[in-house]
Amino acid sequence: MFDFKDRVAVITGGASGIGLGLATRLASEGMKIVIADIETSALEKASESLRASGAEVLGIQCDVSDKAQVEALAITAYEHFGNVHFLANNAGVVSRHKAWEGPEDWDWVLGIDLMGVIYGVQSFVPRMLASGEPGHILNTASTAGLLAFPGIASYNVAKRGVVALSETLHHEFTKSALSVSVLCPGIVDTNIGTSERNREGIDYKPEPDKFLPSDGKENLTPDEVADIVVDEVREGVFWILPHKHYGEQALEQATRRISGGTPVMPHIHR
Repeated sequence: MFDFKDRVAVITGGASGIGLGLATRLASEGMKIVIADIETSALEKASESLRASGAEVLGIQCDVSDKAQVEALAITAYEHFGNVHFLANNAGVVSRHKAWEGPEDWDWVLGIDLMGVIYGVQSFVPRMLASGEPGHILNTASTAGLLAFPGIASYNVAKRGVVALSETLHHEFTKSALSVSVLCPGIVDTNIGTSERNREGIDYKPEPDKFLPSDGKENLTPDEVADIVVDEVREGVFWILPHKHYGEQALEQATRRISGGTPVMPHIHR
């Protein structure tokens, strides 16, 4: 059972969405918070809001696709708070394209959604292990890490990689004081559908219909997801699936693998 009180959390993509929901809930559990985000204005606003609630917060601008910046994040977090006990590799983006299209999209999405998580593990886990204290890694994947949605190939591949990395960490942490969970949510009311607003080199224009709508039956708020995460991390759950019906679809996928069937076409609840 992981104890949050009086410990330190680092959350990437922490200025909005699930990241901010986590920061808010973890602060209410008595944790000191480091939120990292690429979007400076949102980072400042989130930091001020958390401080107003009484939390001890450090906000750091960070592009997780840059290994040096993630290492600098770790150095600063340890210098400021002395230790880190909870790491949420949460920053993520999405781009719509066919599997054979968009080489620049592939580079951008994999750089953040997969390499950003890998860099987080590489920079923080050795320090967390060296402390000898209990710690936890939360890697934000997606239902796309379990089932492949058409039209977002790079996102599917990145999130499947996050799931594989998390499973590997679980096996490798067996004789340590660290534990790991992988978060695989479905539709959550976040701004990931407009993540290209922070993408360099493009003329970003909002396209409301470009991604799946977030007002369907299965939609959850970031705060609801954060509550599920804290409860399940506390209980030592590895697979955190806020939308359980995707677990059922993944079970059907496994059955089809054995029988030689075709992949499951994932579906949301409306």
